[in-house]
Amino acid sequence: MSGPNGPIGTFDARDARDARDARDARDARDARGVTQYGGSPDYLGVGISPHTAPENPAAAVEDHWWAGLQWPQTSPEVMDGTGNPKRLHKIYKSYNTAEFKNWSPGNDAIAFLSEFAALSSNAQEKPDWIDIVLPDPARTTNNQTGVTDFGAGQPKWDLDDELTELVGLIEYRAGVMSEALQQRDTLIGYFQGIVPFTYLSHPYTYKLCHNALVVAQFLAFHFKKKFNRPRPSQLHPALMPPIDVPQHASYPSAHATEAWLTAVCLDEVMRDGNGADGKIMETITAGEPTRNALHDMASRIARNREVLGVHFPSDSEAGKRLALRAFPIVKKCPSVLALGGNKLLDKARAEWAGTKSVAP
Repeated sequence: MSGPNGPIGTFDARDARDARDARDARDARDARGVTQYGGSPDYLGVGISPHTAPENPAAAVEDHWWAGLQWPQTSPEVMDGTGNPKRLHKIYKSYNTAEFKNWSPGNDAIAFLSEFAALSSNAQEKPDWIDIVLPDPARTTNNQTGVTDFGAGQPKWDLDDELTELVGLIEYRAGVMSEALQQRDTLIGYFQGIVPFTYLSHPYTYKLCHNALVVAQFLAFHFKKKFNRPRPSQLHPALMPPIDVPQHASYPSAHATEAWLTAVCLDEVMRDGNGADGKIMETITAGEPTRNALHDMASRIARNREVLGVHFPSDSEAGKRLALRAFPIVKKCPSVLALGGNKLLDKARAEWAGTKSVAP
């Protein structure tokens, strides 16, 4: 995705950072009313407005002259105890406070990242996230084999098989292209497409999503730099990705990490209180696999990157695992906290209190 800050490079997926900036601009427009919610336009013109009372009330109406007023108003004059005009910021008592409260979700998330990165709850004087590990992917410095092994009882990913699979996915590119390109810049938007929520309707939920995005990108790039895995097209030129190959390493997939961390954060707050978990977006049917729309969307976003030929399936798997390991740490952060602390998770869950899931 493109992160919370600025235009992205042409077809560059790294780019969660840049897209989030574009989304910040959208958030600002929503908050200011450009999308018909009321409020101010993009540009606030401030000129010289006529006073409401004429300078010479005794004159005939057609001869009235109204003094021009700038902003803040300087007339009528307000005097202090010494007979001098009051300074303008003292006329309006609300200007006596100086706390900034207008953080956009994207910028607030960047500030949250320092909280996440510094959190140390294990009495070992090191951040919790340092304990997150991923296996070395195939054919990298510390793993010269052709297999990415996620541990006992877990599937092993053979590099040659992965490349063969990616070649087979090429035929799906035309069908997935528009969606995959959109998901570079509007990852949150695809979750909003499942169940409607906006910055205006669910501000705490929206803030939680942005927190998930910056944490996911931070962790993904840490491991990308550590393993420095080549992109699939470097090993198999027949893949010929239809977009510019992102200018950073392949493993883990940042899109997968971002999508899965967003999904599990939403899963934590989209609850209706029914059943063991009351997950609004999850359906449990006896004798059938459990289906969760948020998890399915995360998988889809990650899979689309494979279809484009810019990620191995094992990149996506690593991104998912990284997100699941990061989520408990996110919940320990003081401004988020596990439920019961009247912090971000509590406030976001309260936004869904009136929503009910109905069994099919």
